[in-house]
Amino acid sequence: MRRLLLLITALATIAQPAIAARTCTSDADQSAYEVLSLRTQMILLATKCGRDQDYNKNFIVRFQPALQANERTVLAYFRRVYGGAGQTRKDQFSTELVNVMSHEANMQGAEFCPRATMLINEMNALPSMNELAQFAAAKDLSPIGTSMCPAGVARPAVTRRRGRRTSD
Repeated sequence: MRRLLLLITALATIAQPAIAARTCTSDADQSAYEVLSLRTQMILLATKCGRDQDYNKNFIVRFQPALQANERTVLAYFRRVYGGAGQTRKDQFSTELVNVMSHEANMQGAEFCPRATMLINEMNALPSMNELAQFAAAKDLSPIGTSMCPAGVARPAVTRRRGRRTSD
């Protein structure tokens, strides 16, 4: 009886949408990070679970405009925060994110791919790409302790030279 109660509690917790822990000060930056985390999770599903077709057909093709817009938004964030080093910092962060999420997937072991199937099925049920950001926020796939918007990151100094603004 006790095991049944624990199982029901665990299933109820999994079934409820999560509320993503906010790590960015701007709603737009937070949403971009959540969709980036979903994109990264989908890459892992494709590689670790052999779900290449789901990844290509049901994610990349179906959500292509939203995914491309997210890539531009994420890059714009890193360029805004890190100036000329934005592309490099974005690439470093993306590598770190996939490594952390891959480690988490490895820790889940045999449970990872069945959970992935549930995620894919839920995403396939979305009526349009307009719901992708809300879906990403509800799934809260961002690893704890990892954020594209870490606290204390100094924005590049903005100075005036010859009547125009430039970043140092």
